[in-house]
Amino acid sequence: MTTLRIHDLKQHVLAFDLRDILRRLPPRSLQAEWTISAVRSLNGARQWFEATGANGEKLEALAQEDARLSGDDLIALARDTQQVIWGQFAASLPAHPEKNWITVRAIDSCYYEITTGDETVLNVIRSSFKDVRTAEAPFG
Repeated sequence: MTTLRIHDLKQHVLAFDLRDILRRLPPRSLQAEWTISAVRSLNGARQWFEATGANGEKLEALAQEDARLSGDDLIALARDTQQVIWGQFAASLPAHPEKNWITVRAIDSCYYEITTGDETVLNVIRSSFKDVRTAEAPFG
């Protein structure tokens, strides 16, 4: 698995959000089942989820339950979310429901992190954003 961090800024704030990442992942992202959860520290002692906008509270409530959604439902919620400050969105594909295909994390409005073994996704992320860096390990 490779972890990429997207740091694209515009006037000192992130120039994109969850909806912009999800928009680049079909068709597999639409076939996937997504789990919404908080970002957890390595030892699990701390966790964070925060989102703003019309659907921000809905995402926060879903994260408290580690809710599972279809790709279509997540994209619809993300469309009316202004900003995901903290949050984790992990997707599994129908052929391998026990294994994460991709994990997308919002980290304190500083960057987004993408962890996947899918080279197509990695190439799409690298070509779609300007400031993409490889991380040694996922946040935690």
